[in-house]
Amino acid sequence: MLQSTRGIVLHTIPYSDSRIIARIYTERSGFTSYMLSVSRSKKGKIRGNILQPLTQIEIVADHREKNAMQTAREISCPEPYLHLQDDIVKTSIALFLAEVLYKSVKEEEPNPPLFSFLTNAFHILDLHEEGVANFHLVFLVQLTRYLGFYPQQRSFEGKTFFDLKDGVFRSAIPPHPLYLEEAESRLLEELMQLSFDNMQTLALTGEWRGKMVKHLLQYYQLHLSSMHDVKSHHVLEAVLS
Repeated sequence: MLQSTRGIVLHTIPYSDSRIIARIYTERSGFTSYMLSVSRSKKGKIRGNILQPLTQIEIVADHREKNAMQTAREISCPEPYLHLQDDIVKTSIALFLAEVLYKSVKEEEPNPPLFSFLTNAFHILDLHEEGVANFHLVFLVQLTRYLGFYPQQRSFEGKTFFDLKDGVFRSAIPPHPLYLEEAESRLLEELMQLSFDNMQTLALTGEWRGKMVKHLLQYYQLHLSSMHDVKSHHVLEAVLS
């Protein structure tokens, strides 16, 4: 039956000269794959340039529950971004986060709180006029709330080492190598206190941002079996350095 839903573009794969497979996180059906017939003509119903990473769209499709691939009839973008796809820093962040979401969010059922978090976060990224260099760090920490492995808050000052494996702060080095040193643990705790409203208040060097991205990606990989190597953070590091 025909189904209309909002969605966020995460990944596209060319299938033929005129068709694309798009992986889209949707409001009604979670992570969904669509076969799209695209056109370079202005008169075409679906044009390829609407499928940039993290574009927020509305999609009408012949939705069949048992099908692994849905067929889209129409796609529109009622609220296009104003700056996200024209600003090199914001575009690099978008590419990185789209890859993270593509490799971490696999549920094929609706999750309204997660969808709301994503749509709001990306509009903030698009419109935020202050520095956004820490946006991806704050996003990665906050996303773990919706994926089920948000770090446990430190209960007292003596707990100075963050255990990546168990997701808790410890007072002593754990009996395995999967932990953060004291300075890195302290920075993680600072990131946990930030929001998108005050993310620019944390002064970090490019080197420290790069370190924390790697640690957070390792944390994701330890807690998500679907999470594979993320490569686009290398481009992001170059842009933010």
